[in-house]
Amino acid sequence: MLFADVRGYTGWSERTPLPALRGMLNELYVAATAVVLARDGLLDKFVGDAVMALFNAPIPSPRHREVALDAAVALLEAIGRSRSPLEVGVGVNTGLAMTGNVGGDVLDYTAIGDVVNVASRLSGLASPGELLAAASTWEGRGARFATISAEATELAVKGRAEPVTAYRLSASAVT
Repeated sequence: MLFADVRGYTGWSERTPLPALRGMLNELYVAATAVVLARDGLLDKFVGDAVMALFNAPIPSPRHREVALDAAVALLEAIGRSRSPLEVGVGVNTGLAMTGNVGGDVLDYTAIGDVVNVASRLSGLASPGELLAAASTWEGRGARFATISAEATELAVKGRAEPVTAYRLSASAVT
């Protein structure tokens, strides 16, 4: 699971004319769509100023951890190069989720479960331009990230009894 969330969006939305705000969000959405789809991920949805994407479903991918991390870094790089003043924090988590259609009369293909919630919470805890990768993702990171060192940190995550071990990275630490 990958979540990206704009920092300070409420303030931006208060003081920015709606057409300009839409333009800034579209830069995020276009960048997220490109990086996720280029890595065979599924762009699940845009939720206001957030992006939700999943990897390894509906088509299994043995490299889903590495690909999700690569997408997270590419998204941070793309936002850093953009003209938009928006800053983004990204969270990535790996684990079991239920995927499929949910809803009543209107169905939506999505993923649900603790892994989704933790990825979202990590995104919310990430500083601007930062990626927080859960240990479940980082420990299976693959060759692209094998030589990158990152320090583990224990994070209190809203709604969970146990802390989450995560690794902090910036896009510049990886490139």
